[in-house]
Amino acid sequence: MTFKDELMEILEEEIKELEGIRDLSYKKTDIIMNNEVEALQNMTKEEERLILKIAALEDKRLKLFDSWGVDKNTPFSEVIAKIPEGKEELTEIRDRLNKLFSDIKARNDINNELIKENIEWIEFNMNLITQASSPATYGKKDKNKEPNKSFFDRKV
Repeated sequence: MTFKDELMEILEEEIKELEGIRDLSYKKTDIIMNNEVEALQNMTKEEERLILKIAALEDKRLKLFDSWGVDKNTPFSEVIAKIPEGKEELTEIRDRLNKLFSDIKARNDINNELIKENIEWIEFNMNLITQASSPATYGKKDKNKEPNKSFFDRKV
């Protein structure tokens, strides 16, 4: 098997796993929007499994580079340029990888923003609840009066 064939095989497997991560990231958006915490935890475990697979494939790719005397830091464009034939196939794989990475990053940015907004909303509600149930901290204490239940009282 040639270097190109081995490399393409590894990269095709990586693409398959990355497509799985991309698909999960799109499903994750719906789960976050619906506040399904348990489903989100399960999805995170599935993502971790896929990431471990990709890490193993990446290790395999680095070993392939080493066995063929290619520096592991060589840019992919240079690897493609050094291969005598089949450059189009490798270029297509590179483009697919770039598109997948771009899609995953964009979707993860959206998911991170949604999670951040959910956390802010939860903190806001927790502050409202806490403030509503605590008495005002300044002023005369009137033992006959019930604690102020206003949402706008602030604890210092």
